[in-house]
Amino acid sequence: MPTESAAAALKYKQQGNESFKAGRLDQAAALYTKAEQRDPTDPVYPSNLSAALFETGDYLGCASAVLRAWKLLRDQRDAKRDLILRLSARLAKALPFCVQSQPNSSGVLRASENDIKEIRDYALSCSPSEDLSRAWAEWGATDAESEERARRRDICLSKLSRLPLFMKHLDDALEYYTIGHDDIVDLTMEWGTDQSGEPLDIGKTPAEKLSRLSFLFGGVGDGRHALGTVQGLYDAYKKLSAPNQSAFRAHLTLLDIHPTAIARDLCMLMLLDELIRTTDTFTCLEIKATFMYTFCAAAMPSYCYDLLLTIMKDLSKRLSQTPPALPSWLHLDSGTIPSILRALSYCLTTRKSTRRMLAIQEYTSPEDHWRERGAALQQASGNGDMQGELRDGFLEQRRMFAAMFRDLPGDKLVQLPWLPPGMSVSAARAYVDAHMDDLVSKMQQLTTTGRVRTYEQEWFKCTMVFLPPRELRDRHPGFEEALSALQQGDDIQADLARRIRTHIDEDWKVNITLFDVNDNDPRHAPDGDGYKVLSDDPFEPVYCLDDFNKRNKASAQSPIKNDTYTLAWDAFDAFCDGVSAALRGLEGKLTVELIAGGLSEELAKMRFKSDVTRAPSFPRRYTRMWLSNVPDYTHGPMNMAIYVVPNLEDDPMASAACNCLLNTPAWGSDDQYFYTYCQLLSQDMPRFLGCRVIRSQAVFDGVVLGPLPLPRPLSALATRDELATWLTRVLFNIFIPGRSKGMPEDVRLPHNLVAFFGLLMHLHRVGFPAHWLSDFLGRVLSGSMVSDIAPYDGVWPIPVDDMRQRVPSRRVRTDPWLVEFENIIATAYHAIPFPVAGFLPADFSRDSEDIQVWEAKVTAAIPFLTGRSPWMGTGSPYEPVTRLLFYKPAEVAPSALIHGMRAVFEGKATPPPGTFFFLTAQELVQYDRRICFRLSRRRVERMKGEKWNLIAYRQDTGEQATRPVAVADWVHVPEGADEA
Repeated sequence: MPTESAAAALKYKQQGNESFKAGRLDQAAALYTKAEQRDPTDPVYPSNLSAALFETGDYLGCASAVLRAWKLLRDQRDAKRDLILRLSARLAKALPFCVQSQPNSSGVLRASENDIKEIRDYALSCSPSEDLSRAWAEWGATDAESEERARRRDICLSKLSRLPLFMKHLDDALEYYTIGHDDIVDLTMEWGTDQSGEPLDIGKTPAEKLSRLSFLFGGVGDGRHALGTVQGLYDAYKKLSAPNQSAFRAHLTLLDIHPTAIARDLCMLMLLDELIRTTDTFTCLEIKATFMYTFCAAAMPSYCYDLLLTIMKDLSKRLSQTPPALPSWLHLDSGTIPSILRALSYCLTTRKSTRRMLAIQEYTSPEDHWRERGAALQQASGNGDMQGELRDGFLEQRRMFAAMFRDLPGDKLVQLPWLPPGMSVSAARAYVDAHMDDLVSKMQQLTTTGRVRTYEQEWFKCTMVFLPPRELRDRHPGFEEALSALQQGDDIQADLARRIRTHIDEDWKVNITLFDVNDNDPRHAPDGDGYKVLSDDPFEPVYCLDDFNKRNKASAQSPIKNDTYTLAWDAFDAFCDGVSAALRGLEGKLTVELIAGGLSEELAKMRFKSDVTRAPSFPRRYTRMWLSNVPDYTHGPMNMAIYVVPNLEDDPMASAACNCLLNTPAWGSDDQYFYTYCQLLSQDMPRFLGCRVIRSQAVFDGVVLGPLPLPRPLSALATRDELATWLTRVLFNIFIPGRSKGMPEDVRLPHNLVAFFGLLMHLHRVGFPAHWLSDFLGRVLSGSMVSDIAPYDGVWPIPVDDMRQRVPSRRVRTDPWLVEFENIIATAYHAIPFPVAGFLPADFSRDSEDIQVWEAKVTAAIPFLTGRSPWMGTGSPYEPVTRLLFYKPAEVAPSALIHGMRAVFEGKATPPPGTFFFLTAQELVQYDRRICFRLSRRRVERMKGEKWNLIAYRQDTGEQATRPVAVADWVHVPEGADEA
C-alpha cells in the first residue's frame, strides 16, 4: 500500500504526463517537480522532469535532474538498464546546450564531473550504439572547446556585429537626404504624426534613472527631432525639484548613415553653440538667419555663407586636434572624424553657381500640391481598403467644397478672399465656375492645414529664396519695396524684379551643405551637372517648425502668428530661441553625440561592446529612439525587433518609433505592411519576436515597438511547429525573394543571410529553446529540406493571405547558400548559443581567422542609370538587390542558372551541388570597379585549383551586372581596407 506522499507523487506524475503530451511543458515541469519533492526516492520523477526541462530549454536543470536520477539508479543499474540508457542519451544531448546556451553552467557541471563520467561510461559499456556514441563524442568535442569558447566568445560577437546585414546596391554611393518632410517629434511627449504618444513622466522618474536619460535618433537627417527633444527635456527639467534637477543628465545620440548629414548637423549645432554664447543683437540675428538658410534653403545671403564657412573652418581645426576640441556638450565618434573632415573639406573647396542652382528649383503652390495629391490618389495601384477609403474621402471633400461654392449666397460669394475685389455677383459666379478646381484646392489647403497663403510664398515664386529678417533687409536692395508691393496686392514691377534677381545671383551663395562629393560626379548628379532640385514645397520644413512652435509655445520666446504676413523667419526665430534657451538651461546636464554609420550595425556594435570608438561612459541602451523612416530601407519592423528593440532600456516607457514615408501608396492595410516585412501580423510579434507592439498604425501614423522582459516564458511563445513554419517562410523568402514595383511603391526587403542568422541568435534571447533553433539550422545545413512552404517571388507587397498558402510537400535544395552559412558560422562560432559542430558539413571552416575579405576588380556587363531620379525603378543601381554568383564555368551557365534559380531551389538536380553557390552579403559593391566579399581562405585555395568565376547580378530582374572574374584574379585585402 503506497504511502500518502507516494500516492500524491504518483498523481502529480500522471498530471505531468498529461500536460507534457498536451505541450504544456512549463506546467509539466512544475508537476514533475512536485512529484519528486513528495517522493525523492523514485528515479522516474527526476527522469520525467529532465525530459520536460530539456524541452523547455532549461538544459542545466535537465542535466541536474538526470544526475539526481542516476544517483538513485546507480545501485540498481542492471534492473533499470533501459531507463539509464535513456537518461545517458538525454544528458549527452543536454550538456552541449548547457555550456553554449547557458554559459554560467560550467561551474556546476565541473562539480558533477565524476557523476557525468560514471553514467557515460556505464551506458557506453552497455550499449555502444552509434547514436549514443555520437552524442557523447559531440559532448567531448564541445567540452574540449570550453576554454577557447570562453576566451573568444566576445571576439566572435564583435566580428559578427560587423558583418553586413543587408544586400548592397550595385552602386556604393550613399543616398543623401538633406531636408526632412516629417513633423518634429519631441520624444519626451510623442512618437509620431498624430501626437498621441505616451509622454515620459520625467517628474516621477527615480533619481537614478534621471541621471541616465538617453535618446537615439536614427537617420537623423537635418536634426529636427533631436532639437525638438532638447526643448522637451528642458521643459521637463524646469518642473523638477532642486534635488532632481541636480541628478538630471540626458544623452542624445544622433546617427546617420551618411557622413555629410552628420557634418551638416554638426555645423548647425556649432551655430547654436555660438548663439548661446553671443549677446550682440545683430550677431544673434545673423546666426539665426544662417541656421535657417542652412536648414532649409537652396541659397543664402553672403554674410550667412561667410559665417557658415567660418564655422566649417573652425570645426576642421577642432577635429584635427587630439582629442577633438569641441564644446563640452558635443561629442563626435572618433571613428566618424575622418569622414566628417572629408565632408567639410568638400564644402570648403566647392563652389556652386547661385544662378544655376535657383534656375532649376521648382515651387509647387499649396493649391497645386492638393491637385497633384488628388491625381496621385486616383492613379495609385494601392491596395485594399486603406487606399480606397483615403481616395474616396479626398474626392468627397472636393465635391463638398465645389457644391458649397456653387450654393453660396451672392453677398457671401463676393467676399471670398480668393476672388478679385469689386466683382459683381454674376461676375463672381462666372469666376468661380472658371476657377473651381483652383478654389477647391485652396479650400482644402485651408481646412486641412489651417494655413493661409502668405505674401512670402508669392515672393518665393519670383525669387526662389526666403526673406531675411526685417532688421537685415536693408542689406538687400529692393527686397522691402517688392514685399510692400505684394502686401498691397500689386505685382512686383519687372525692373525691380530684375534688380532683385541680379542681387541674388551676384551676392547670395548656394547652401553648400546640401551637396556631397557625389554631386560633383556626373554619374550621380541629375543631368550630370552637379546640381540638385530640392523639395517641390520649400515651405514644408517651415510648416513643421511652425507647428512645433505652436505645440511648444510655452518655450518659444517669439510671438507665433499665422496670417498672410507670416514669414519663414518667424518660425525659425521662435524655434532657435526655444533651442538656445534649452541649451543654456541644460548646460552641464546635456550631452549630444554624433555618429556616422548604419542604424542596425551601430546598435549591434553597442550591444556586443565593440563600439570602441565611443566614450566608454556613453549609453548602449536608450530610453527612447526615433528612427524616422529608416525602417523603410532596412526591412521594416522585423529589423527593428531584432536590432533596435534590444538596445532599449528595460522600462515600460522605453520605445522605438518610426514612420512610413518611402512607399506609403504601396500598402493596402497595416496588416499587409507587417506581413510583408515580418511574415507576421502585428499581434503575433510578441509571440515570435519577443517585443511589445505599442502602435501598429504603420501607414498613416507610425509603428512603435517596446521591450518585453526576456527570456519570455515558453507558454507566451509560438509553438515549435509554428516557429519552424515561420522560419522556413522567412528563410525561403531570402533565398528566392520577390521584387519591388519601384517608386512611389518602393518596398525594400534587404535582409541577407547574416540578418537571418542574427534572427536565430535573437530568438534564443527571446526564450525559444536552443535545440529548436539548432535542429532547424541543422536541417538547412544538410543541403536540402522537406517543406510545404513556397517562397513568394512576386511583386511586393506580399498579400496577407500568403500566410495560409501551402504547396505539396517536396524536397528543396539549400546547398546553393551553404558557403555563406560557413562564412557566418565560422565568424560567430564560439558565440553561437547552441551546438552546431555535430551537423556542419565536413569542409566547413570553424575558425573566424580563416574567413577573409577578398577583392575582385570588375567591369560592368551593362550600364545602369546612375541619376538620382526616384522614378528609375528597376533601372536604378541604388536598390539593395545585389547577389554574387560563384561557379565553375566548365559546368555552369550563369545566365541560365540565375533565371532558372527557382527551379533549382525546387529540386532540379542540375547544376549539381558543389559547382556553384551564392552570397547574399557583400562587403562592398561598385559594379563597374570592384567588389569585396568574404570567403574562407582554404575554400578559395580549393577554388583556384578548380578555376572558379564570380559575377554580380540583380536578384530582382536577373540582370548580370558584371563580367566574370576568375578566382586567380581575386586579391586578399586586410580587414577594413574595403572601407577605404
